[in-house]
Amino acid sequence: MSKKFYDDDDGRTIADMSSLDRPPMFIPKFPKRDSSEKNHEITEGAETNERPWENNEMSREERKAYVFGALKATLIIAGVFLAGIAITIWIMLAFWT
Repeated sequence: MSKKFYDDDDGRTIADMSSLDRPPMFIPKFPKRDSSEKNHEITEGAETNERPWENNEMSREERKAYVFGALKATLIIAGVFLAGIAITIWIMLAFWT
């Protein structure tokens, strides 16, 4: 088979994929991190804070309030869905029986 030539193809390489290997099919292998990347990310004695204006410390009561608030909101939404399904089934049974 000969290589296909297209009219709109000018032959430029957009992304060179020749150095990439085929990934293993059954047992995935994760790439190991270089020591240079580890040293670059962790600085000696300096704590990196991306947002120093935010106070990320929450008390136990605040954390508990957030958790229970999220749980309550989830249960309310689930209750509304279940009530809607129950009403739909009740209406269907009322019409077809």
